Amino acid sequence: MIKITLKSFFIFKIKSFLFYFIKNIKKKYSFIGPFFMPRKIEKFTILVSPHVDKHARDQIQIKNFKVILYIKEFDIELLNFLLKNKYIDGIHINYIFL
Repeated sequence: MIKITLKSFFIFKIKSFLFYFIKNIKKKYSFIGPFFMPRKIEKFTILVSPHVDKHARDQIQIKNFKVILYIKEFDIELLNFLLKNKYIDGIHINYIFL
């Protein structure tokens, strides 16, 4: 069993990769998921002018999206496909063999 974790700042990149990935593996392999995890939001407050005006602040937030997909059975063709599609812009892909 392979656990595939996708992480990105943009949900549309994850969804487009999942559409491509599932379309290619659906015919031959059985899989569980995808499971969309709750997004994590990090908020930061930055002082714009720390010496004069303490009330001049900017707020920034970063949203992280995460999706988990399990593939039950695999062979060498699937491993080659996974290694070929490992480096995609904007998506961090992690494979764990269970």
